[in-house]
Amino acid sequence: MGPESYISVENPLLFGLFLMAVMIMVILVYNRFIIIPMRKKHLAEEENLKLQQAELMALFASLSPDPIFRFDETGKIILANNSAHKIFPHKILLGEQVQTILPFTKEYNLLEVIEAGKTLMNTVPFEKSYYQFLIVGSQKFKMCQVYGRDITELKLTEQDLKEALVKAEESKKLKEFFLAQISHEIRSPLNVIVGYADLLGDELQNSERPDLNNILKSVKNNSKRLYRTFDLLLNMSQIQTGRYDARFERVDIYSLLNTIYLEYNSFAEEKGLQLTLTNTLEDAVIVYCDHYSIAQVFINLIDNSIKYTKQGSVEIKIYRSDSNLCVDIIDTGKGMSKEFIDRLFVPFTQEEMGYTRRFDGTGLGLAIANSFASLNNAKIHVASEQEIGTTFTVILNGDKTWGNNPTKSPNF
Repeated sequence: MGPESYISVENPLLFGLFLMAVMIMVILVYNRFIIIPMRKKHLAEEENLKLQQAELMALFASLSPDPIFRFDETGKIILANNSAHKIFPHKILLGEQVQTILPFTKEYNLLEVIEAGKTLMNTVPFEKSYYQFLIVGSQKFKMCQVYGRDITELKLTEQDLKEALVKAEESKKLKEFFLAQISHEIRSPLNVIVGYADLLGDELQNSERPDLNNILKSVKNNSKRLYRTFDLLLNMSQIQTGRYDARFERVDIYSLLNTIYLEYNSFAEEKGLQLTLTNTLEDAVIVYCDHYSIAQVFINLIDNSIKYTKQGSVEIKIYRSDSNLCVDIIDTGKGMSKEFIDRLFVPFTQEEMGYTRRFDGTGLGLAIANSFASLNNAKIHVASEQEIGTTFTVILNGDKTWGNNPTKSPNF
């Protein structure tokens, strides 16, 4: 092959080099006039977008009703919005040290807050106002952003609630003191009245003046009713304040009801009612419960039945229903409407309210009975028909657990 053959267009090596040079030129031209301009345009648009976002954030910070400012690693404030200047009207914020403006920041290592990206919060009083400041460290931007919030109303509300709580506690203590004192002051003369009435009753046993015996019986019964009224008030106070201390033990329900029956028989006789106690069970009626509170359940129900029965009878009946021990208090009184039964256990509630009501009382008895029944895991069922009568059923041992110790089940 001669020298002329090397520079011939038919030479593949020369043709390949030529094509490579053309491709390089095309790439260089494409990169110079297309890729580089597009990249510059993209970077310019990206920078412009960042500037717009920064302007929007600056505008947001400027117009925010809450104070916003930031400081650098040295603690120097580099930005503060209008709201920040308003709460510090006599200070130049830009260039000032943040420790001077917010003294509580002296307790922290601000450089560490920035490097670790920590978040701090503190509440600062300003004259009659309160502000809560949130300081957020940013390692990326080497600064801290401070966000403030006016919490004056929240703080004042918190103070009002604290004062109200203190007053409520004082009022509760005063009420308890008043009830204890007034109970003592009234019980003492009542004891004297009942004691002398008993002495006079003994003296008049063989007297031919039955009217005097009736008067003494009325004195004793009304004295007992006063006792009951103060017991109701004290019981309701203990229930509402959660200060009742239950003591669970084995209680003979029949013996308990018999004692209550003997106490209330004179009330029934005074009204011309027949009060009876019927026990259908042959074995002992023992229940593990709180003696005082379960007694109050029966006392309040029996007292209620006698009070609302003008004529006829009140029967106390002990029996079993399935595995439950039940006690019925059945009266032939005025009965209740279905609407009132729904509100029966609401404190200070009676079907007839106001000064014109026909029956006295505080409206606490049934509410206390229901609360004390729940304390003993018992239930009260009510069936009533107006002008026919009412039956209260106390269901005991319904869930086989009593008091705070389910392992001690009652033995019937």
